[in-house]
Amino acid sequence: MLDNLLKIISFIVFIFIDLYVYLRIFYREKLFRRPLIDQTPFKKLSINISNAIHSVYELGDLNASSDKTIVMVGGIPTNPIESMTWLAKCLNDIDNSLRIIIFNMPFYESHNPIITENKYAETNGASIINGKVFDYSKYKIDSRLSHKNQSKTINLLMNHLNINSAHLVGHDRGAVILENLCIDNPEKVISYSRGSQVWDFVDPEWESLAPDILVGPPHKIMSSYHQLRILMFSVLFINKPIHLLSESFKLKAKIAKKGTHLFDRYTHLKYKTQISYKRFAEKFKQSLCQGGMHKEVENRANLKNINIPIMQFQGEDEFARDRKGTLISDQPYFGKYNLFKNEIEDIYPNAIDQTSVPIRKELITDKGEYKEIKLKSGATFKRFCIIPESAHFNVIENPAGCANAIYDFIKTRA
Repeated sequence: MLDNLLKIISFIVFIFIDLYVYLRIFYREKLFRRPLIDQTPFKKLSINISNAIHSVYELGDLNASSDKTIVMVGGIPTNPIESMTWLAKCLNDIDNSLRIIIFNMPFYESHNPIITENKYAETNGASIINGKVFDYSKYKIDSRLSHKNQSKTINLLMNHLNINSAHLVGHDRGAVILENLCIDNPEKVISYSRGSQVWDFVDPEWESLAPDILVGPPHKIMSSYHQLRILMFSVLFINKPIHLLSESFKLKAKIAKKGTHLFDRYTHLKYKTQISYKRFAEKFKQSLCQGGMHKEVENRANLKNINIPIMQFQGEDEFARDRKGTLISDQPYFGKYNLFKNEIEDIYPNAIDQTSVPIRKELITDKGEYKEIKLKSGATFKRFCIIPESAHFNVIENPAGCANAIYDFIKTRA
């Protein structure tokens, strides 16, 4: 009853919110000036694989060798390709001899319909109100939209573009897709850089903390469209129950001048996060229902059995607190809820947030544009980087920091 009432109320309220958001985007991106990133000379392709058209962006030297080729996949809630364009530009600025390819999350384009089969969801949803289970046992799936099968499509796209091997860079859901490529086709991977994605440990009890404290993305809540809408609006406009953006990024971006990349990146994060996913929300549900965070965590054990250099990059401001005391973002790399406790030393031992205990500076190496945290003995990762002035959306909040961390890593693997 309460869930149905919330659904009706949110539908009505978001009519007015959407109108406001569309007007803000029109003013910020279409009135008088286009986004500056549009001036970057991306080659935009549409590739037909088995009667489905997939979107691809390319930048740089299209004849580059494998060790100078980077394949990237972004995540949600904004357009997965657009979310990686600033990172691609920054990498191109560092080294224009690179070949950089951005793939969309396969089949997430509007023109690719959902084609369900006589197969059903593997996981259920949950109520944002009381945690009640949403039964998806009779929800038919399109198996192409599982992240594992999306990785197979990425492999086919790489073959189409004559990419025998490359450095992989994944962010958010894109990291999950690419790690399946690493597992199934390790011969295609020179190195793998993954950002803002859980690793090999999640305490099942942490799920019950949502939505008050989010440790890892609350997939079960996000599988419901109206709940996803409420959650994204809340964390980016009301800043409750968490603040999803880095406070330092936000303070600079709010006063950025129109016609700058910073202004455009803030438009992307503040406003486009509210509407972009509407085009593929049902496909996102399809992906979530064919996996789930705990299954993804278990699958990562397979990454430890293959010889691929892996670098993790997280926003430095994860689980900091903003000026009002609200926790920032959802993927802590330290303390009580450390998602990477098997890989790195704890720079805030047993802390809930970054203000609880003094930082252990001796465990951090400042590299200028980014920082490194000391790895534990026997770690799977070859490097763990934190990106200043960023949180979950580090590839958009601080693409230059991410680009430098990634470039320095792939240089050691070339």
